[in-house]
Amino acid sequence: MKQLFLAISLFFFVAEALAQPCASVANNVLCADAPTATDQLSSSPFSTGCFSYSMTNFYSFHTGTTPNGVLEAALLLQDCDDFSGNNTMGLVVAELIPSSDPCLPASYNIISPCFTTDSSEVFFVGGLLPDHDYVILVGSDHDPLFGICSYDLFIGGTAVDIIAGTFPYEIVLGESTSAMAQGGSPGTTYTWDPMPEFSEITSDSTMTFYPTEEGQTISISAVGTIGDCTVNAPIFVNILSPISIYNALTPNDDNIDDNWTITGIDRPVFEAAVVSVFDRWGQQVFKSLGYRTPWDGTNNGKFLPTGAYYYVIELNTYNLYIPPYVGIVSIIR
Repeated sequence: MKQLFLAISLFFFVAEALAQPCASVANNVLCADAPTATDQLSSSPFSTGCFSYSMTNFYSFHTGTTPNGVLEAALLLQDCDDFSGNNTMGLVVAELIPSSDPCLPASYNIISPCFTTDSSEVFFVGGLLPDHDYVILVGSDHDPLFGICSYDLFIGGTAVDIIAGTFPYEIVLGESTSAMAQGGSPGTTYTWDPMPEFSEITSDSTMTFYPTEEGQTISISAVGTIGDCTVNAPIFVNILSPISIYNALTPNDDNIDDNWTITGIDRPVFEAAVVSVFDRWGQQVFKSLGYRTPWDGTNNGKFLPTGAYYYVIELNTYNLYIPPYVGIVSIIR
């Protein structure tokens, strides 16, 4: 009787050990932006459809609102060789039938091929439903007598990530751009990290901002939630110099540089710009509100002599202070 009791106790102990990985699938949550999940396979045989291994682990993930999302599942082997040829790991993506026992093979509706690798590989599964729960099964026939079977597992792709961008993605200083995000769980209110200094939230998923420095690439992230996961998407905006100033003009009627060129100052955002030119004694020889008529090297209709002249360009944007541009422009005859 004592031996029978021990046998029964051992049976329940083994059954509990075998059931533990699948029973905890709801707690083994994978997130797209989470650190790599480093794990070891446990000795729990599991077989459903094309998936059949003596050692199996179970993971769950939730999809965002992107329709027909694509999952990228990366399985990176660290050590899974028992010197008998059983160094192959398998992965399959399945849907767990609601209110079913995750430890029963019939509870899974497999939606992907059964992928295998003996090193490291990224697997792609398309057509995932939005706002939906899925399971990843990972397994191997590795013999535990030869040590553990360890690996890294992480996920990404449009099914589990936020999609974000700006329009336009390249602007000049003084202009604005709108950042937009989508793909989070229904009702997600996105935040932006870091929040630009001059910006305004225009909706739950959009934000408009006004960059304050030229010649740089601004990087921010849209942050939202997918299921229980916090995920983010990077956004990059190129900020170009607002104007390009030529340093000379040659007013000799050859139609080449007869006027002083200031590229970009004709944008609507600079319609209040003031352009002033002074001679070497500080006398103003040209002034213009806006720059609709470029300077031709004259003052009150009279040709100015060859030489260097000092200019001040004030762009006067309505929403951002841009320091005046000052420098030298030369008349060459």
